[in-house]
Amino acid sequence: MDGLSEKIMITSSSLIERIKTALDRGAEIILVKVDAKNYVKVSLDIVKFFSSFAEGVYVTLNKPYFSLKRMFAKEGIDLSKFYFIDGITMQVGGDVIDEDRCFYLNSPDPVQLQVTIERAMDLITSNNRFIYLDSLSTISLYKSFETLMKFMRYVTGKIRLRGFVGTIFTLEREMDETYYSQISLMCDEVIEA
Repeated sequence: MDGLSEKIMITSSSLIERIKTALDRGAEIILVKVDAKNYVKVSLDIVKFFSSFAEGVYVTLNKPYFSLKRMFAKEGIDLSKFYFIDGITMQVGGDVIDEDRCFYLNSPDPVQLQVTIERAMDLITSNNRFIYLDSLSTISLYKSFETLMKFMRYVTGKIRLRGFVGTIFTLEREMDETYYSQISLMCDEVIEA
């Protein structure tokens, strides 16, 4: 095994251990900041971890559901453990598929997201449930800081009230540090990967 592969494996293992520790301490909302080169690997590791014991809602604002479905299948991730909210496919003219498992939005509008997140949460029947939001930095491209903060307050409140664990994924250096500071106040743990 080359040094880079070993480092990525250790990083991934360490990340999951940090998430487990946060959950053991009672964390309900975890903000994960990741650099661009580790984005896909870290995302898949987190999804594999949560889907091993829970059902969840996966909000995708960067990758179309079709691509995620293919990637998850390749990684052996059980798609039946998820309901998806896709904020990109319709924007780019992609095909709508699997409407029983995926809600398609016209844009990553926070109001549409809020309503759809609640609808998807209603479908999760497991006692162990999670929501995975990928990625917060995408919403910040479309809306003002104030709108982003209102959205975060609403979503983090719903996550807590409904007994979900929330993982909010964001790229490092994609948003102003002031944003991260404010968003961190709504989270129980911040993990940099």
